[in-house]
Amino acid sequence: MSHVCYGRRMADVASRDLRNNTRALLDRVEAGESITITVDGRPVATLQPAGRRPRFMSRDVFIHEVLSHRADAGLRSDLRDLAAGDTDELLPA
Repeated sequence: MSHVCYGRRMADVASRDLRNNTRALLDRVEAGESITITVDGRPVATLQPAGRRPRFMSRDVFIHEVLSHRADAGLRSDLRDLAAGDTDELLPA
């Protein structure tokens, strides 16, 4: 069975067919098709193409992303205060 949802063709596939033909179904999804997985004729899940992530990030974008998510400015001093002593007491006797 097949139907159209938001201008994209969707096919219904039984869970048994998913188990037996996983690679072929994933190839169809990768090509842009959405597939509804059914169990006893009831739709239970939808396989759809995943969004594509860029494989390359320019240096400027990388720096912007990293610098915009920096740790709290006071973290360094807090860690220094926590580690002020030594750890000799943690060694086995």
